[in-house]
Amino acid sequence: VKLEEEQQEERVKQEVKQEDEQQEERVKQEAAEQQQQQLGNERRLRPRHRASSNGGLAGPPPPKTRLEEEERKKEKKKRICRKRRKKNEEEEEDKETKEEEEEGNRRLPCSTCGRVLRGETRLRRHLATGHRRSLACERCPKRFSREEELGLHRQTDCERSIQCFTCEKSFKKLWYLQQHMKTVHSPAERNVACDICGKKFYTLAQVKKHLVAHREDMPYTCETCGKSFKRSMSLKVHSMKHSGLRPYKCKLESCTECFMYRYQLRNHMSVHVGHKEFMCQWCGKDFSMKQYFDEHLKVHTGEKPFACDACGKRFTSRPNMKRHRRTHTGEKPYACEGCGLRFRFSNMLKAHAERCL
Repeated sequence: VKLEEEQQEERVKQEVKQEDEQQEERVKQEAAEQQQQQLGNERRLRPRHRASSNGGLAGPPPPKTRLEEEERKKEKKKRICRKRRKKNEEEEEDKETKEEEEEGNRRLPCSTCGRVLRGETRLRRHLATGHRRSLACERCPKRFSREEELGLHRQTDCERSIQCFTCEKSFKKLWYLQQHMKTVHSPAERNVACDICGKKFYTLAQVKKHLVAHREDMPYTCETCGKSFKRSMSLKVHSMKHSGLRPYKCKLESCTECFMYRYQLRNHMSVHVGHKEFMCQWCGKDFSMKQYFDEHLKVHTGEKPFACDACGKRFTSRPNMKRHRRTHTGEKPYACEGCGLRFRFSNMLKAHAERCL
């Protein structure tokens, strides 16, 4: 392709050179004719002579100035560019005509807008320029270039069709409405309490699920690394790290990203949508998981429901309370692989590992 372009450029230069030579030849002929005519006039006007402005005889015409020479070169370059552009356009038209003839004038519909175009070339051109954010959401001013993007936007941003009949608040999913009804409008109270920590729940099934957190034994052990868990689901989720499975795939057809955990997929989907699902009404910070969102809200409300049973200090989340409890129990679950030294917190192990290596 590069060789063809060089040959084409050389041909254009030769044509321009020939035009310049022909023009110079015409100028010389005109100058010769004017000279002959001037000589004839001088013969008729003898002995009178043409005078210059300073009183002397007029000499030959002045040579071209530098500015005129630069203008001539610019004009020459413009002619070369015009010829090259014209030649490229002609070649492109010939190529399109040839492709249309080969396709047999097939009429292909656009998958986005349904418009029917003749030939793949025109369809490609239409797809490249005709759908630049031409799909508008009917519920908000946002526009999109593909149907799948608009569909994802409807599911995550604008689709709030499930409405609460009590307060007329709308929700994206039925699960959100059920949780809203249970916590805001439900006449039932959390009457079922945990015998160990006193935390109250709506049903006995929720209490049984909660009691697993108080178990000291960890019956579910990973066969690969030996780590133990209280719940079988926790072991199943942990085993994915060793298996390499990534069952959660991005919903967009144009995206091939896969993830090990559901929360990773939710975080990734916020990249396509433009923001995360849960947003704090006080500070505007957004979260992809409701668990982290609820924990963040306690920073604004001042709620600290988790208390240390040794000193009574209260915390906004259970993990923070468990980490604090290690200061009383002396537990050091994090061990250095290099020297075997154990630490109470993971950040302490990380700082030590940098020095130990």
